[in-house]
Amino acid sequence: MKRGSIVWVNLTDTSPPEMGKTRPGIILSNIDQNGILQTVVIIPLSSLAPEIWRLRIRIAPGAKKPSFAIIPGLRQVSKARVHEIIGAASAETMESLLDAAAAYLSD
Repeated sequence: MKRGSIVWVNLTDTSPPEMGKTRPGIILSNIDQNGILQTVVIIPLSSLAPEIWRLRIRIAPGAKKPSFAIIPGLRQVSKARVHEIIGAASAETMESLLDAAAAYLSD
């Protein structure tokens, strides 16, 4: 599994306001850690607008509808929850996501 892969991920067993159900997500963790650990870090995607810088980043994964990466939904998941790869994020998208995640996690 590599950074930037767009995958189906099972996020069930959550409580609001956590994002649940099986949905697309972008793998954010790097390929070295993904090779060692039994988990990956993902950012879930949603089709619900609007774009809000640092919290919801509009991406174009090749889907019929616009998608938004939900930065506060960033989470570690077991690889067993990750299903098929459905695409790959562009270098520009990954740069935006990494910048937004760093801003979200900083003071």
